[in-house]
Amino acid sequence: MKRGKASNRLLDFYLGIPVLNLLASFRRRAPYPKQPERIGIFLNPALGDTLLGSASILDVRNIFPHAKLILFATSANAAAAKLLPEIDEITLIPITRPIKCIQILRRCRLDLMLDFTSWQRITAAYTLLSGARFTAGFERKKQYRHRGYDKTVAHLSDCHEIENQRRLTTWLGASTKCAPRLVIPAGPVPGEILAGGKLIVLHAWPSGALSSLREWPEERWVELAKRLMSPERIFLLTGSPADEPRCHAVFERFVAQGIPARVLIGHDGIAGVARVLQRAELLISVNTGIMHLGAILGVPTVALNGPTSAHRWGPVGTNVANVSTSDASGGFLDLGFEFRDRNHNVMVKISVDAVVRAVQELSSNHQKRA
Repeated sequence: MKRGKASNRLLDFYLGIPVLNLLASFRRRAPYPKQPERIGIFLNPALGDTLLGSASILDVRNIFPHAKLILFATSANAAAAKLLPEIDEITLIPITRPIKCIQILRRCRLDLMLDFTSWQRITAAYTLLSGARFTAGFERKKQYRHRGYDKTVAHLSDCHEIENQRRLTTWLGASTKCAPRLVIPAGPVPGEILAGGKLIVLHAWPSGALSSLREWPEERWVELAKRLMSPERIFLLTGSPADEPRCHAVFERFVAQGIPARVLIGHDGIAGVARVLQRAELLISVNTGIMHLGAILGVPTVALNGPTSAHRWGPVGTNVANVSTSDASGGFLDLGFEFRDRNHNVMVKISVDAVVRAVQELSSNHQKRA
């Protein structure tokens, strides 16, 4: 269930709440199985959420080293799921087909089902109906989704999402906090992308509904590149296939300004983009999945947050920097869809100067650590 699509959220809320709570009224709480052998996992299906979930999966693996971990993925996060470590099996579920979905879940004969999604009633309902011997998930204020779990932990708005996930793994018995980690498969890297200099990756396009409210003005990307230009640097504009026309339009503006630039469209999937990012000097991105990908891979990453709350959804890594709005108008996205009447673009309140300062500070800190 994508948080960005309003119709999905409304259906999930107004139909999901009564259905889920009716089903929960017939369920009796089960005892916790001390040695679960088959563990199912739900993650939020967005790219960034899935990648951040790698930390929780590592925690679960440390707690249950011999269990079989089964990740239930949708078409939205199946490619990202393949980058996660320690998963024994990825099972695709048709999340909008309840009967088929429940059949798939029940065939897995789960001892433990862990739902790391934060607001969706549909995943809470599927967890309840999965046939698992024991289920655990989040209780989030005003989301009315927790009654069907055997165990709930609080999902809070005053911490990063990765800390919410750790709250659940801590209850399970995690004694350490694993950092997010990904496994990038070997594969080709376009030679023309890497040839000729140091690579600065610019990712200008967020995904999801109302994505335009998380975009930085194109002219500021041009001005930023002019400010960061040097003889050895090349700028790489990245985007999804849907972003290709706009990527090429910005590319033309770069060329017209004498800025050395190239374009990488992720036709070959997220793994191919990851292999390029691993060779980059720097990633500057709006707050979206590619930002999380770069940060987790250890690429020096500058995040342009705007409406997104940096303390809830900022990049996680050892070499990251956040740039927020110059006033208190940004940072209001908590679960990811709280735009309400905020239909103006607060991203315009992020200045080129602020981004350049973040790049300089990040570079200075990186040199000190080296």
